[in-house]
Amino acid sequence: MATEPALIAACMLMAGLIALPALQARQRRRASREVSDVAAGLVEFASLVRRLERCVPLDTALLARAQRLQIPELASFMFAQELARPNPQLLADSAQRLALRLKRRVAFERKMLARTASGRRRGAVAAALPALVLAVMSMLGYQVPPGALLLLLALEGAGCWLLWRVSRVEI
Repeated sequence: MATEPALIAACMLMAGLIALPALQARQRRRASREVSDVAAGLVEFASLVRRLERCVPLDTALLARAQRLQIPELASFMFAQELARPNPQLLADSAQRLALRLKRRVAFERKMLARTASGRRRGAVAAALPALVLAVMSMLGYQVPPGALLLLLALEGAGCWLLWRVSRVEI
């Protein structure tokens, strides 16, 4: 009976470890949606500059979102925008190129997340099986040694790290 609370705690910890790669992939999908919205805003900015044929400041909300997403190419675009007298056509082209680069990055990231989704699912199922076996053994009256629980948690942690590395898409 002494291992039942330990078994429950270990199973809950394993469930958390199993869910981490899926949560990370979900967060990456959300970030890629935001980057896609920033790219759409940059396209609108480029069309506005072309239509007005003069340089206008970038929308502060769009700039804040781009800075929060830590887009590396944003620094060079901001440099081009803050030149003494930037050519409006060149500024519009710069915004258009940045938007295209962001859209390509988002498309690649989404493709990689889709390709790794089945592997993450299979890994989660494989990672859940030992915990399920331990729970069944406990229900059947077998005593699970605490050392086995610790070893299983260590292996689950290593498996979680591997799944996280597989599903991580950084460009």
